[in-house]
Amino acid sequence: MNILERFEYEFNELVNITYDTYWELNPLPREKFSNILCETLKTSLMGKERSFDLSKEDLKQHLSLLWLSYYRQYQSKKPETSLKGYILRRSIWGIRDWLSYEMNIVTEFYDPDLKEENFDFGFKLDLIFLLQGSDFNFLKGLSPYERYIIFLKFKEEKSILQMSHILQKDRRVIKNHFDSIILKLKENHSDGLQNK
Repeated sequence: MNILERFEYEFNELVNITYDTYWELNPLPREKFSNILCETLKTSLMGKERSFDLSKEDLKQHLSLLWLSYYRQYQSKKPETSLKGYILRRSIWGIRDWLSYEMNIVTEFYDPDLKEENFDFGFKLDLIFLLQGSDFNFLKGLSPYERYIIFLKFKEEKSILQMSHILQKDRRVIKNHFDSIILKLKENHSDGLQNK
């Protein structure tokens, strides 16, 4: 069982409280951690225009990625706290910082009125995909970060610039990473064909 399944209630509580607080929909925190998250976001967002078109799907995707990184940090640091407590505490600040970053992005290169077609390539972003890949064998050799880049590029159809905003890295770095992933996939594919 992965951490998303173990703590599904807490994950959904974080998503719902963040979404409702961001869009000023009268959030109703049910837990202590979600009350802290709500108050933290209200303070952080006070007087700011909601310039980031936050959707629950965006939020779930980013929180899944955060949880994966927190889980790995917990495994390596072995702090004297429970895994759930560690992840929830880190999530509050992670969500706050992510929203603050997204709201400060200048998006003159991106027209939100242009509707992107929704292509379904047979996988959704979740912790299982990030950890294990998908039914597509050629994705199994990629790291979680590399899979996330593939997800953003081909499932979400994000440009290199948009990906750089999401991943908080320079667009040249993202372009180099993307090119190296494509090269890696090509090499893995040709190796697979030679071994047949």
